[in-house]
Amino acid sequence: MASQQAREWMGIQQFPIATQNALYGLLSKLKQEDVNSLTILVIGKDGVGKSSTVNSLVGERVVAEAMRPVLCSRSRAGFTLNITDTPRLIEGGFVNDHALDLIKRFLTNKIIDVLLYVDRLDSYRVDNLDKQIIKVISDTFGKQIWQRSLVVFTHSQLSPPNGLSYADFVKRRSTALHNAILEAAGFKNSDIQVTYNHIMDANIFFDSHG
Repeated sequence: MASQQAREWMGIQQFPIATQNALYGLLSKLKQEDVNSLTILVIGKDGVGKSSTVNSLVGERVVAEAMRPVLCSRSRAGFTLNITDTPRLIEGGFVNDHALDLIKRFLTNKIIDVLLYVDRLDSYRVDNLDKQIIKVISDTFGKQIWQRSLVVFTHSQLSPPNGLSYADFVKRRSTALHNAILEAAGFKNSDIQVTYNHIMDANIFFDSHG
């Protein structure tokens, strides 16, 4: 990756102090483990907030809308963060083969440390487009990519339907997507353990581990 061309990660100063301290602690821990860079691939349907997620992670507006894969590299305290935003994977209700080919060629000879799969919390359900994308990701990168993935829910400021509490709604929504990943990727229920964590701006991550 283009780590030597990485700009200083100034956007980290825009985060709350507690978030900055947590990030510096994480960077320190990674460096102790002889890890000095992290490569993240951000992927998902159109309109779910992939580019906004990248901008939030970097702490500055670096991507408006990715029409092709866009790499953003930032360096801080001897650590380099490489984030790749991707174009829409669905066009006209079907997988966009051109976009998929652009992504595959861009990632040639690159190792993905973390996959961020972005979806909207207010979509309420998993549909066939979700399953198409999950299968395409599994077929392209191998289903083991989900074992180093985070699912990011955006548009999370909502009032849950049917009188559900926010926590119960998030759990149901996350479980539905988790089950779709298991099915479309060909995992067994015991293959992936799921944990739920609240993060800043009320977005939700769930962590997939093998």
